[in-house]
Amino acid sequence: MSAASPTAPAGAHARAPLNAPTVAALVVLYAILPLYGTLGGLTAGPGTPALVPRPVAAAIGIVALAALATVVPAAARVVRRDALTFAFLAPGLATILAAIPGFDPPLGIGLGVLVTGIGASGLLIVRAADAVTVRLCVRVLLWSALLACVLALAMLVSHRPAAIFAFDNGRAVGTFLNPNELAAYALVGLGVAVPLALGTRGRDRLAAVTALVLAVTLAATFSRWGLLSAVCGVAVYALAARARGLLAAALVVALAGIGLNALAGAQHHNPRDTEARTVAWRAGLTTFEHFPLLGVGPLAFPKTYEVMRPPDAPGSRTAVAFDPHSLPIAFAADGGIVALVTLVLSFAILLRALLGEARRAPPLQRALGISLAAAFVAMMVDGAINTVSLVFPLGLQVVMLGLAVVRTDALR
Repeated sequence: MSAASPTAPAGAHARAPLNAPTVAALVVLYAILPLYGTLGGLTAGPGTPALVPRPVAAAIGIVALAALATVVPAAARVVRRDALTFAFLAPGLATILAAIPGFDPPLGIGLGVLVTGIGASGLLIVRAADAVTVRLCVRVLLWSALLACVLALAMLVSHRPAAIFAFDNGRAVGTFLNPNELAAYALVGLGVAVPLALGTRGRDRLAAVTALVLAVTLAATFSRWGLLSAVCGVAVYALAARARGLLAAALVVALAGIGLNALAGAQHHNPRDTEARTVAWRAGLTTFEHFPLLGVGPLAFPKTYEVMRPPDAPGSRTAVAFDPHSLPIAFAADGGIVALVTLVLSFAILLRALLGEARRAPPLQRALGISLAAAFVAMMVDGAINTVSLVFPLGLQVVMLGLAVVRTDALR
């Protein structure tokens, strides 16, 4: 391997360009992130009214699988016997392991293969993507986020589709499963757009506009916990970047969020949702108690809900029965202690690598790396009381795009 350029960020090395099909597949994976929510219409479980017909959702799924299949051969060439490879691939392998003895092996194994492919794509872009490819993925991600949020706001303003507007109590949702999913996506998207907008003093117009639209969209989700998660993210960035002044900004954001909820947020929440969430948590914890090692299997929670639910809980044809509505409880119920420990270790390794290399990078790359690490923490805080189905693509692809940035000169 050639020596690092004296002007490149710490850890940057000359990389041979990836072939065109692989680059195209990576671009597709970053472009279609907001469309993963439409795949929920392919399942029989309860959820929001479908935004697109099943054939369209199936086509999106096929495109995603084809893109993942395209990057796997190139990713296989950068696999090493090290912690970073473990962090990217172990979540998918743990999912497959939990699925084999689970209550729905075909669905669980399919999810495990998908997660493994997502991890492989993240490993590829961190280890093998050259600066041009990384820069292209960043721009595609920004354009995709901008268009997705503009669509979500347009749907909110127009009250169309009416069924979705009514189902979500007038909260922004767009192509996502629910407003909380959109809030999690916006949190991570802001981790990319804000440092690029501020670091270039507004010269990066795409980043500046995207950051503004993402912030408005986050507010339009009326996600109270999402706003609190954003405050936590700002606080983490302030501590990691040693920017104490931002802690005061986090307090201002927190107060603004409380005011927003008091004035408008409460009008967009059904009080029964809070009660339903606590019931889902109890059902998830009961499931974990009965299946502590490997859980009931990925996505198999609905199959055992009727037996595990509290006596006063709603029936199995409600959204409560679909998942435990908490990311850690969902991992514990579906994958047991094996999945939970694997995920904690994987995410800890990735965040440690990202923060460690970001601190040695030039200012703009450093800001982006730390910002994405903070955004990931914010997303996990959001997931404490919500199930974020996008956790793997957002964590293994978008957040780790920051590690690819600090290892190359993509922002120069």
